[in-house]
Amino acid sequence: MSEIIYDKPFKTYDEQIKILLSRNINVPNYDFARMVLSSLSYYTIINGYKDTFLSIPGTDSFVEGTNFNDLYTLHMIDTNVSSIVFKNILFVEQSLKTKIAYLVSEQYGVYTDPKDLSNRNPVDYLCRNNYGRSDRGRNNILRQLKETLSSDRINDSVAHYANIRNHIPPWILVTNITFGLTIKWYNVLSAADKTRICSEFLQTPDLSVNEKKEFISISLDLLRRYRNKIAHGNRIFNLSGLPSLPKKQLLHLSRNALSPDEYNKDVGKSDLFAVILTCFSLIDNRYILTNFMSDLLYALSPYANIRMNGKSILEVLGLPNDLFGRLDTLHKQKFS
Repeated sequence: MSEIIYDKPFKTYDEQIKILLSRNINVPNYDFARMVLSSLSYYTIINGYKDTFLSIPGTDSFVEGTNFNDLYTLHMIDTNVSSIVFKNILFVEQSLKTKIAYLVSEQYGVYTDPKDLSNRNPVDYLCRNNYGRSDRGRNNILRQLKETLSSDRINDSVAHYANIRNHIPPWILVTNITFGLTIKWYNVLSAADKTRICSEFLQTPDLSVNEKKEFISISLDLLRRYRNKIAHGNRIFNLSGLPSLPKKQLLHLSRNALSPDEYNKDVGKSDLFAVILTCFSLIDNRYILTNFMSDLLYALSPYANIRMNGKSILEVLGLPNDLFGRLDTLHKQKFS
């Protein structure tokens, strides 16, 4: 049996640095490079951010003079921005959970039986008759919600209510479910209940109910996917295959922070800028959004004069160079 020659054999840190040098990447400090490669990995730093520095897209040919420190800097900027975006996506997640829990409690009660997976008990807030009839996955999603209450991964709040109280209300259930399952719960709500949730998120008379529902559905999916990318350590710019926000609603909600021409050029449609605009659309809290802008400014302003392969840091991230002016105007108009 012949020996297998692997495409990607093991390389020592010194061998990895030699590969960097062979690809036109300047390594000014070997000890620093070894430290970075030993803690963050070659794949994270080079493969994750090389697109910004390639002379020929789709190859491993870097622009002459590319500096290893720039790749590392871009990773750190991305990491800092990711944590800020992640935090604000969590605010949207919490808001969705709160709105669903309040509505379900008010309309259908505070009792559910985790062991009854038939979902036919009319006093159970997860009774199938309380939810939309058209969704084929309705019963499966309601079952998933109950199964989270009987799993061995329940949190302290659910455990307290299960052991001490005589019921587990919706506002406790939501503390134990994922963003993805929360969105599924929203998706199986009745048409009237969805309308109420959407109207609470988007308090504008200039969009129809169906337009609001379309925007909420797509924007929640976009945020969920970005949240998962961040949680798994992926970069959050130059991503592909993500849902595109609907044009009419986005342009209206962004209040001139995005132009029709930019949208037509795929700016703000499904990129990092789209996520930021979505958070501004769905978060109705002046304090949170003020902190969002301040956090982004603090993370990005030290690099205002740095250019990477002819682009500003904001351009590398897929953001407009006047980002903070646009967000400040949007913030003032939103709360005027």
